Amino acid sequence: MSTRADADAARAAQQVQAHAPTWLVMWSLRHRRFEAWQCTDPARCRTVYAVSAAELWDRMQLVELELWWTLPPRAVQPAPAADGRLGSPEAGAPGRIPGPRPHPDERTRP
Repeated sequence: MSTRADADAARAAQQVQAHAPTWLVMWSLRHRRFEAWQCTDPARCRTVYAVSAAELWDRMQLVELELWWTLPPRAVQPAPAADGRLGSPEAGAPGRIPGPRPHPDERTRP
């Protein structure tokens, strides 16, 4: 049987879910804890558990950061041209050699 605390925890899980669309977040009545599954890539699905919604959110952010650091850098997306068409002539020009990719430590430098 669920209690008022369980109902409050379930509402907190819904609030976390609203701010994290790539996660499945729930309050586990059986374990009396928050649980979240990262759902963007089934091959790399991560699960986190916590006793409070704030702790769960912090752990989810750590997983997001870890996944971001381990993903290969994405290819440079072409910018819209001055005339509004997708892709600029410079980005797709034959023979264009892209510059070096930044080191992971440089991704967060201002």
